[in-house]
Amino acid sequence: MYRFFFVTVILLTITSNILASNNNPIILVHGFLGWGRDEISDTKYWGGSNDIEANLRSKGYTVYTVSVGPISSNYDCAIETFYQIKGGQLNYGKSHSEKYGMVQKPNNKYYKGLYPEWNSNNPVHLIGYSFGGQTVRMLQHLLVEKSETENDLLLSQNQEGWVKSITTMSAPLNGATIADIVNKFIPFSENILPIVDIISSDYYDLDLYQWNLNRNIDESVFGYLNRLASNSSWSTKNSIAFDATLNGAKKINDMISIDSSVYYFSYSTSCSKKDPNNGYHIPAESLSLPNYPLCYLMGRININAGDGFVTDSTWFENDGTVNTISMIRPFTGKNGPEPMINFKYGETPQSGIWNFMGKYNLDHKNFIGFFLDSSNMVDSMFKRFERHASLLYSLP
Repeated sequence: MYRFFFVTVILLTITSNILASNNNPIILVHGFLGWGRDEISDTKYWGGSNDIEANLRSKGYTVYTVSVGPISSNYDCAIETFYQIKGGQLNYGKSHSEKYGMVQKPNNKYYKGLYPEWNSNNPVHLIGYSFGGQTVRMLQHLLVEKSETENDLLLSQNQEGWVKSITTMSAPLNGATIADIVNKFIPFSENILPIVDIISSDYYDLDLYQWNLNRNIDESVFGYLNRLASNSSWSTKNSIAFDATLNGAKKINDMISIDSSVYYFSYSTSCSKKDPNNGYHIPAESLSLPNYPLCYLMGRININAGDGFVTDSTWFENDGTVNTISMIRPFTGKNGPEPMINFKYGETPQSGIWNFMGKYNLDHKNFIGFFLDSSNMVDSMFKRFERHASLLYSLP
């Protein structure tokens, strides 16, 4: 019986791969404070104590995970994603680097490439979680834009057709009000110092070589933190501190246009509930404890983002990190809301439009495998990613 079951599974996997319309690689792009596969012991960013990439690979999918700057800007993360996939010397671009006083081509940042054959005949599926959702959108934008002042593969040439699909999961496509709330009271550099103190030494690299901000070999933690906090980069608009705000996301949405040849998918999460006494949102019972303060603040504070854009009660629902309404599709750009449909499995996805995959009653980090308190939740997570990978491979 066991042998029959095992053979059946193998045959089904082989058959599904034969029938797939494409077998283009799936690229996983992390968000704020994320890390690569081998940076934090056995804890995977994609899966926590489990492993989403390995699980998908076991089902026959080609999957790669990138590791970009955990506190870098959307633009910088997009550039880093490109070179990790394609390979070559990391190059942030002459104009961008001069504008912000950055190192254009950091030393020791030459990549072999996860998928060097990447081109229009061999496109990829980009999946971005949380802030990574903005990163993959920016990458697609940079691929199809052409700059006359640059001289490198990404920025000086038009790479039409290099991306088959873009998937965003729990992403602040229109910003997150918690970024505005926190930045109003605590400067970003001071806000991250307690975290940096823990993670910057033995766990993973902050990857701030473009700012000459990585810790030197003989530098004390105290000296490094002081140098980090005093750096002027945090006050520029080339910073996650700006990109994550409503105004920062609006600037991105003003810049980026939906591509008619690309398939777009989005997932939203929610782990708050409306207080019947006042209409505010409060943490749901299943919300992870660290997110309680954030959820509570996001559930009751409106933000004036400027240019007549003020949030209302529709922004109160959240997953403890990002406003649920912000995850569905970009809608704050100068061209208005991008088109979308509510996708139902069994239907055919549409390109050039956001296929909204639905709202999941999950904490922000539950979606990628953290704070899961039962084997059923782990199984559901794996099945969710397997089902989406199957959908991506079904695209023509």
